[in-house]
Amino acid sequence: MDEIQFYKVLSSDLSSLLNQTKNAVSSEEFVYVNQKVSRIQYLIQIQIQEILNHESRQSFL
Repeated sequence: MDEIQFYKVLSSDLSSLLNQTKNAVSSEEFVYVNQKVSRIQYLIQIQIQEILNHESRQSFL
């Protein structure tokens, strides 16, 4: 599995976990968990973009 695929699967797994959590915690707790998962997914997107940028720069060399 390449690095980008790894991060995509990780993000998908976080979404699944978040959906399962919705029914297991209070609304207040879910808001907190949702914020944290969203932050992690944002960081994953940044990492994916960095990888793509690096690969793009490498292709020009």
